[in-house]
Amino acid sequence: MPSITSAGVGSGLDVHGLVDKLVAAEGEPVKLRLDRKEAKLQAGLSAIGTFKGAVSGFQSSLDALRNPDTFGNLEVTSSDEEKLAATAGKDAQPGDYDIEILQLARAHKLSSASLESDRLPQGSGSLTIQLGRFDNESRRFVMNPDIPAKTINITEQNASLRGIQETINQADAGIRASVINDGNGYRLVLSSLVAGNDSSIRIKVNDNDGTDRDMSGLSVFAYEPDSQPGTGLNMNEVVATQDAKLNVDGILLSRSSNDIDDVIEGVTLSLKPDSEGSHNRLNIELNTAAITDSVKNFISKYNEMIDVVNKLTGYDAETKTAGPLSGDASIRGVINQIRRTLSDDFSSVNAKYDSLSSVGIDVQRDGKLVLNSNKLQTAIDDDRQQVVQLFSISGSSRDPAVRYLGADDETKTGAYDLVISRMASQGAWGGRPLTGFPVHLDEDDNSFRLKVDGVSSQTITLSAKDYLKQTELLQELQNQINSDSNFQKNKVSVEAHFSKGRVLLVSRRYGSNSSVEVIQADKGLKQNLGLQVSHGINGEDVAGSFNRVAGMGSGRTLTGKGSAEGLKIEVQEGAPGERGQVFFSHGVGARLYELSSQFLKRDGIISIRSDGYSDRIRELDKDREKLEHKLETSRKRYLKQYTTLDATLGKMRATSSFLSNQLGSLPGAAKPSSR
Repeated sequence: MPSITSAGVGSGLDVHGLVDKLVAAEGEPVKLRLDRKEAKLQAGLSAIGTFKGAVSGFQSSLDALRNPDTFGNLEVTSSDEEKLAATAGKDAQPGDYDIEILQLARAHKLSSASLESDRLPQGSGSLTIQLGRFDNESRRFVMNPDIPAKTINITEQNASLRGIQETINQADAGIRASVINDGNGYRLVLSSLVAGNDSSIRIKVNDNDGTDRDMSGLSVFAYEPDSQPGTGLNMNEVVATQDAKLNVDGILLSRSSNDIDDVIEGVTLSLKPDSEGSHNRLNIELNTAAITDSVKNFISKYNEMIDVVNKLTGYDAETKTAGPLSGDASIRGVINQIRRTLSDDFSSVNAKYDSLSSVGIDVQRDGKLVLNSNKLQTAIDDDRQQVVQLFSISGSSRDPAVRYLGADDETKTGAYDLVISRMASQGAWGGRPLTGFPVHLDEDDNSFRLKVDGVSSQTITLSAKDYLKQTELLQELQNQINSDSNFQKNKVSVEAHFSKGRVLLVSRRYGSNSSVEVIQADKGLKQNLGLQVSHGINGEDVAGSFNRVAGMGSGRTLTGKGSAEGLKIEVQEGAPGERGQVFFSHGVGARLYELSSQFLKRDGIISIRSDGYSDRIRELDKDREKLEHKLETSRKRYLKQYTTLDATLGKMRATSSFLSNQLGSLPGAAKPSSR
């Protein structure tokens, strides 16, 4: 029968304590080695994070420099901001202006008669809302071509004043509706959202009670400017329309809005309430402080990055310790690529300011950048466009009638010789020659339909009357055509002209998709206006080349191919032939930003190095698991060995005790003395 043993029981040997010490002695050196290795890897991982933060901060400083708007930041100052405010866009130029505000634009406002309830139904049918102006001479309402008409249906569900108010406000018809309690009843108030004489309100009613212009049912909301009160002119005019009038440097101007963006190029003027009669001085000047601040921030962040790199990769002679990334070639590689980009040459686009050094940014002996502010300011004052091209993604043209639109990632920095072989043209239609004026048009014989830029119109009707002048007829034609709802919906419009005694209709679009066609005309228009059913001449796209490589034209836009791949310009005016050079630059600010993005992206070199450290730290965890498994095996082995030894020693001690007792009992054996 096997005996039951317990470690340490046989001989009194501390087997467990001895095994623990043996296991510890075996594992401690390996554990210390793994701990030292992990500490080094953790330091490296932390250092990579610090370096990544420095590169990210450097990249952020480049955001302003790569944006051409930073270099065109204009500061606008008004002598009285409470009377006249202004903002300047990228096309604005420095200058001073004297502006007198003679009259503010006002939006049209109508009010219905006082009604008994705002909850009871007022009738059913439809309301057609139009914005435009009433022409007193022709007695016609001329729609604003920029604001299409909207028809809203009134049923039992929305027939109350509140329902009509909500339906109008949801229709996006260019007006706002409200309901006012005047103390005696409720009024529907309609306000145009657009000021000026071209945005008067017209309400055309289709009343299900069979009468559209009386004072019952929906007809109480009719507002027909050519009618009389109570018979179509049923709402009250609360505020009449008027255009804004102002005197800019001695030039009298009128505009339909109090926010005016087409008087001074690139500048939006905002005429404030109570500003009528005020004299204001407007100053626009370049804010060069924004440029200088952006450059200083770029230099500061670059130098901070260099300090971080030196600390992480350098050697401290005093402490005789190396940085956690000492010897890391990838970090040095990142910095070397950035330094090479700092020295890029831009002489292909800039004749004078072709390097950072040329605008006062130099590299010191310690590798950091230093700025000569006076030299930078001189460059900005001398040729701001070259400074823009040195830093940002930008383009320009020597020909003022050629406008740079943009480029893509494939476009190469350089100067491109532009040759235009064909100017863009507009689609046009010409009628038969007129016999002369006056031109008479009869009722029911004065309608036609067009197709412009591929869009077919509804039936267009001209006023039945005698037209005494060319201008009168052209205005009627252009207004009625451009008021067509199909054309407004598709942003299609035409210009009407006379050429060699004929009516000429010209699409406002340029290019091969531009066309004008008469698809139907009443007999009277054919005879009196020469409006024959026929197709006009299609427009053509611009054609030309960059550095003798043909581009692709679309309307007035020419897109480059070859080295100019993706370069887009708009040829606005002029004639075919050599049009000078177009410049495109992927400036140093843009290049450094994109280079930093490559380093910082998820699969970039910094993330790869960081992931490498993390992977090696995870491998250490596996090594520790292996070590624990090995030490557990050793523990079991030691425990077995020393338990066996303990048992053996116990048996030997028992045998020794037995023999001692037996020998002591033999005759003649010495006995222990007792005293």
